[in-house]
Amino acid sequence: MEKELEVKILNIDVEDIKNKLKDLGAEFIGCENQENIRLSSSKFEYIPKGSFLRIRKFLDDNGKEINSELTYKEHKKNEFLKEFNEYNVSLENSGEMLKIMSLIGYDKLDIEKKFRTSYKLKNAHIDIDIWDKEVYPDPYIEIEVSNYEDLCEVLKLLNISEDKICLKSLPELKEELESRG
Repeated sequence: MEKELEVKILNIDVEDIKNKLKDLGAEFIGCENQENIRLSSSKFEYIPKGSFLRIRKFLDDNGKEINSELTYKEHKKNEFLKEFNEYNVSLENSGEMLKIMSLIGYDKLDIEKKFRTSYKLKNAHIDIDIWDKEVYPDPYIEIEVSNYEDLCEVLKLLNISEDKICLKSLPELKEELESRG
């Protein structure tokens, strides 16, 4: 189990953020194509609000699965950061795991694809996420830290004010977009 503390910064200029990270000497970790499959059930609600179960596939440039993992993110109450206890298991066969999950009642799948570019800056892990347009139209960054002070340091370095912090999940952001019409 890992403890995860993160925030999102919405409506970013991807090239501007990449240039700032480069100028600050951030370590480039890499890029990856992902397919995230959120699992839920039409028969029962067992997963508490804010928590979720997901299979994440890492894809090559042709969309073929390289590897995958099953993750349960247990949401924890936190006033300043989005906090989770994160449980991960590597999968040899995501298709078989999806069949098993369906057999035990997790029959609703929300499938979303994105391109992620990752960096390390100070004590923060920074991901630039660009989702397929039908999933979420605007790129954003996720900043994952160990504590609030590390977040403040990185925000200051990137010249991002704290009022730009977003603690909403992707489903909440999508719902907000839909309600605006």
